[in-house]
Amino acid sequence: MIQPAQQRERTCPFTVLIDHREQLPYSFSDLPPKAAWRGRLIVPTERTHLVTGDYTIAGREERFTLERKSLSDWYRTVGQERERFEAELDRMDGLDFAAVIIESTLREAWNPRAYDPDWISRLNPRSLEGSTVAWEIRHPRVHWWHVGDRRAGEVRSFEAMEQFWKASQHAEKEQGVAIDVDPDLHR
Repeated sequence: MIQPAQQRERTCPFTVLIDHREQLPYSFSDLPPKAAWRGRLIVPTERTHLVTGDYTIAGREERFTLERKSLSDWYRTVGQERERFEAELDRMDGLDFAAVIIESTLREAWNPRAYDPDWISRLNPRSLEGSTVAWEIRHPRVHWWHVGDRRAGEVRSFEAMEQFWKASQHAEKEQGVAIDVDPDLHR
């Protein structure tokens, strides 16, 4: 007997690598379903040391990365960890695709105390905005996404990985490169 679509499970064809320093990693479980998945998608993940970013695709580490920032982390990065982050942006800019995912809206970033009464930061929101725009100009290959909240960041991150995976699979097929679709080989 065939199970209803919502009860079927399918394993994602790639493994998501998560940097071991990522303090609140996305689980990529319970993603909003897509018709193409024909049921629930199981996303294999592995904690490892990543040189650049917080998330990537196994076998695509030198081509793709995502850097996740909560609003407080973004403020801290701009104010206190600037040198380290600028070196990371330099590395990200050399990849085929890189994005910084900020788990807030622009409105929240510009006035964080209005959304969090316990907000403490000495950094002026205008300095945050100025630094971010300067980095966007200096690193044109790095995308900056304000996703609103953590859940939207997780969904957008997976969507970016899935689309990059599909595009790279297509490009490799066009070039006649042997394609490895077994995620167990990347563990």
